[in-house]
Amino acid sequence: MVAGMALSVAACGGGNDDGLPPLGPVTSSVEASAPATGTGKYNLTGLTNPKVRPTVKTLNQMLDMALDPNVPNSEKTQLVEGSEKDPEVFNKLVQARKDNPDATYKIFPPVIPAGPRKATVKVQLKIGENPPAKAEAGIVFVDGRWKLAKDTVCPLLSANDVKTAMCVTTGTKSKPTG
Repeated sequence: MVAGMALSVAACGGGNDDGLPPLGPVTSSVEASAPATGTGKYNLTGLTNPKVRPTVKTLNQMLDMALDPNVPNSEKTQLVEGSEKDPEVFNKLVQARKDNPDATYKIFPPVIPAGPRKATVKVQLKIGENPPAKAEAGIVFVDGRWKLAKDTVCPLLSANDVKTAMCVTTGTKSKPTG
């Protein structure tokens, strides 16, 4: 989804024979009609209807917004399931993007139904001179809007040794002792 995640998705991605077009430089589809701060410059429409999955354009703008250092973390929590438990995780993702400016990402159509209030999309990532990698990302409708699924984000953060309260699992059984 974002630079930090892009780094590990590239390692976890599938083969290169899925028919996606080659990845060029990331081009932002962000509207420049609003000030350069806050969500005003992002046209995130269609996220509050559970029966209508977001468009690929909207999903790509969600990625741009998550990596935008000018957007407050409190607004970014609307983008990722469970991130309200640790809004500071976005600071780590913005820093990872700064540390890896050659990492590029793009979501491609279609948005595929994956059950009630769930969908998946294909993501293509490129880091440095490595060939593009493909992966699948889940989106879910929770808390009245579509968000990137925690099931997609948490393994990627964990693979990058990023600890966050949003990925703490509860209700795990303890191992018997003795």
